[in-house]
Order: sequence, then structure tokens, then C-alpha cells
Amino acid sequence: MSISMDIPQEFLFTCSSDFIFLHAASVENQSIRYSDIALYSQKLPNWLEAHQDEPHTYILQSNNSAELCCLVAGLFLSEIPFCIVDPTWTNSQMREATQEIPFTSFLNGRDISALHTQWLSLIPSQKQTTRELSLIVNKTPFAFLFTSGSSSRPKRIPLRHSQLWAAYQATQAQVQLSPNQSWGLCLPLHHIGALSIVLKSLLSHSSISLSSSSDVQRWNSWLNGWHQCRVISMVPTQLHKWLEHNRTENIFPLVSEVFRFIILGGGPTNAPDIDEAGNLGWPILLTYGMTETFAHICSIPASELPKPLKEPLPVGQMHPAQSIELRYEEDTNDPIIWLMGTQIFSPEPSQNRLLQSFDEQGWFCTGDIGKVDEKGLLYIQARRLDRIVSGGENIAVDWVIKCLKQHPYVHDCAIIGVNDPKWGQKVVAFIVPVLTMLAPSIQKNIQAKSFGALTELEPFFSEELLEQCRRSSLPASHLPKEFLYLTSLPRTSLGKLNVASLQSLYALPRGK
Repeated sequence: MSISMDIPQEFLFTCSSDFIFLHAASVENQSIRYSDIALYSQKLPNWLEAHQDEPHTYILQSNNSAELCCLVAGLFLSEIPFCIVDPTWTNSQMREATQEIPFTSFLNGRDISALHTQWLSLIPSQKQTTRELSLIVNKTPFAFLFTSGSSSRPKRIPLRHSQLWAAYQATQAQVQLSPNQSWGLCLPLHHIGALSIVLKSLLSHSSISLSSSSDVQRWNSWLNGWHQCRVISMVPTQLHKWLEHNRTENIFPLVSEVFRFIILGGGPTNAPDIDEAGNLGWPILLTYGMTETFAHICSIPASELPKPLKEPLPVGQMHPAQSIELRYEEDTNDPIIWLMGTQIFSPEPSQNRLLQSFDEQGWFCTGDIGKVDEKGLLYIQARRLDRIVSGGENIAVDWVIKCLKQHPYVHDCAIIGVNDPKWGQKVVAFIVPVLTMLAPSIQKNIQAKSFGALTELEPFFSEELLEQCRRSSLPASHLPKEFLYLTSLPRTSLGKLNVASLQSLYALPRGK
């Protein structure tokens, strides 16, 4: 399929009762059709009393549901800006994150459900005819998403039609979705990987099939052709659990002829899982991307990799009209990934912090460390230094550190992500304790160690630190899986934490 880089002036949508937009449940007659979504998009502006004379944005906070998917589609087609936030955020977190978005209204799960019920009551009276619905393309953001940065305060990323079009074209060239073929959605909608599924499905007039984040039985049915499933998107942790479940239960689902790919993104993938999936006949598409690139910006089918697989696995070649440069950081000499292209986000003029991620030519600094081989395949050696991706969730490192430093025994600490077959990366904490707070026997043990040598304190200390994190309302995904103890943290000549040294220290045998 050829790829058009010229963004159209408007998006056209075929609104027909013959085309299914969403499989809302296992019962087919509960499916939502494109003609229903057209009705929703027509009614929403009046129901929401959306302002037409100012950039009014609706903040959506809800768990994944058919109601949320339909509302997102309706808002997009109605040209009403929206922002989906993490449903686990507290009210204070949400207010802090969204305070810079002008003219906002908040819709929670109850509000979204009420809108859904009001809309469904109108569907029986709608004439089931096929017609075209158009959406005018413009340069202003149609939506926003948040991504964790170097502190607990998230970054607001504007999403634009040009990014969507470029990402959609690249995906269609690989997946080739058709009407009534479905995309398996088991990711939370406040992640770009999930939101892009809804929007790309609209552009291809295809369907969405929903599941929870752990419904392996439904995933097996998707693989077997249920809802004419064409593609599934998930993080490596979900694939690991899926394979583990099927292996334990001796389940071997057949792969249907219509099925194309399991798209993996959101963190490191381990070779054994890819090998196992390949041996089962499961087609895997390895990818790399982020919110700022409108989901994956490069990819490669695992079947095209030479065997035996060796880690780290490549994450693919750049999509058309997307470019990559490796620039060596002066202090560490690490090759940092810079990107340019139509999938890269454009900050708003007021977003000074995000504007600093771009150079004068428009190249975007990801902060990730990587390499590119002679075939143009990208390898990620370390994700951006201010982020760890564990189980598909972004870990705000500074937030974890702040919680740990509140404990009176902690003098200094650092957090790294360590490759893990289950989580993709696991959170590991390095602690420099306040020696005078510890028992004399423990002080003597630590002081006898040379710099950087690892030593384990009594287990109760680690439990105390975990309890400290829980008291600080740290999300479960952020809790360290291991605690290791140092006399001091390794730093560069400029005082910058040497993450590579911590990774090497972690690999040493304990007590050496």
C-alpha cells in the first residue's frame, strides 16, 4: 500500500449501519455502528453546550469502557477538544496537571455513562442510512495527553491532525485494516497507544474490540478470528502473562487467516517471549514510540529478525517521512536519539519546557540512548534517563526518590530500571543510608566496603522503605521491586548521576 504524506484538508467518514465501530460486548446485537457514532457526534455539542468561540476542552477521567471509546469518537468527529487523564489520579493531581488548559470542563465515569445512556435512547429512532460525515482538518490540537517527565508533574502533549494522518498511513501500510475488521484494545485510553487505536480505526472505518488489561481468554479468541480481529496492541508484560497462562493451561489457539499482528510497544521486549510466540505462529510487530510521536514511529516484524534472537532486540526501521539522528552527549558520550518528521508533536508557544526539547532545525530530543545498525535498524540501549517503563506504565523517577528521601534513614538514593522478563523493566532502588541511624554492627559492615560495593541490610529496612512509599500514596507500579545499599552514589565529574555505573553495579554478584 502506498503512503501519502500530504494531509487531507478534511477527513471523510462513511457512516453506515453496515459498518461496526465498536464491539461493546460478546453479544453481536449490542455492537455500536458508525451510523450510531454519527448521531452521537451531532448531538454532543448541544448536550455539552460546547463553546464555539473559545478553545474549550473536556477533561475525561474514567476507566476503559465502551462509553469512553464512543465519547472519544464523538468528540473527535464533533471537533471538540478533549483530554483523557489517568483514572487513578487524585483530584489534586488532576487539578495541578490541567491548570494550564484554559476553559476546561470535567467529565467523570458517571457523566460519561449518562451521556451514553441519553444517546442510546435515540438510536432506535434513527434512520439507518449510509452517508458521509466530514471533519475539517486544522493546525490546532484536537486533543491532549499527559506523559510523565523527570518529576511527578506530568507533561501535557498536544495532539494534531498531521500527526494522526502520518501515524495512520504508516499503520495501514503494515496492517491494512478494512471495514468490520477489528483492532483488539486492551490498553488504557489515557495512553497514546490506546487512543491512537480509536482514531486510526475511525479513519479506516474498521472496528474496535474491547477487553480488560488481563483478559487472556478474549485475546485467545481474537487470535482465533473473533470479531474478525486483525491486530492487537499490548505491552510486553501483557504478552509475557498471556504466554505464561496458555503454557500453564495447555492452550494453543489457532491464528486466523485474517489476523495480521500483535503490536508490542511501551517498553523492552525479551527474546524468549518473542521466540515462544514465533514458535506458536503468533506474528509479532516490534515497535518504538511515545506520546510525543503519536505512538510507534518505527517498527519491524519479528519474523524478519535473524535467528537465534539476541538481546537487545531491535525495535524497527523508521516510518516514511520520519528521520533519526544519534548525537553523542558531551558528558557521558552516550548516543542520544533525536527525531524529526510528521509524527513528532509540536508544542504550543507557551510550553517553554517542551520547546527546550527541540533544536533550531526542529529536531526533537527523546533522551533515549540507542544505536542504528548497517540495515537501519534501531536498538534502544536505555530509555530516556528520566523515565522507567514497567508493565507499560511510565515511572516518575523523581517522585519515587522524593518518597524514599522522606525516611529518616535515607541520606541519598537513586532509581534505575532493570530489564525483567515479566515487567519489561522493574524498579530498583539504590539507597545510601544515614550511618548514624543504623546499629553499630551494620555501620561497621558498610564502612568496611569499598565505594560502590553492594551490601544488603536487614530485611526490615526494605519493608520500612516500602511502607514509606505507600504512605506517600506512591502508585503500585512505582514501588521498588528491590533495594540495594551503597556507601555513596556514582556520579560524573559534573555531579550527574552515572546511571550506566548503577546498571553495572546491579549486575555484580551480591557482596562482591
